[in-house]
Amino acid sequence: MKWIVLALIIVCLLVGAEAKVGCHVREFYGIAYTVHNPSERHLQMVAWLKNNAQHCRSQDYVVIWNNISEWAGSADSAQVRALIIHGYKEALEREKK
Repeated sequence: MKWIVLALIIVCLLVGAEAKVGCHVREFYGIAYTVHNPSERHLQMVAWLKNNAQHCRSQDYVVIWNNISEWAGSADSAQVRALIIHGYKEALEREKK
């Protein structure tokens, strides 16, 4: 029994140590529901958009664009929207290749 528990713990640790690859929109909207200070929420959303741009597909950006006013709230800005538009255009170019 001890060996089974130990094996499960090792598997969980290995799975948890795996690097994040891809665009996870749920992380973006997670910022909206966990960061209540609008200034901090704005900074985290901008950082997320900059860090994940190369991993997102155009469909991911459509989902973000359609929900940004609700998710960002008072943290919504021209900078956030410009990053979404820029990321969308880059994603379209990657998808064409």
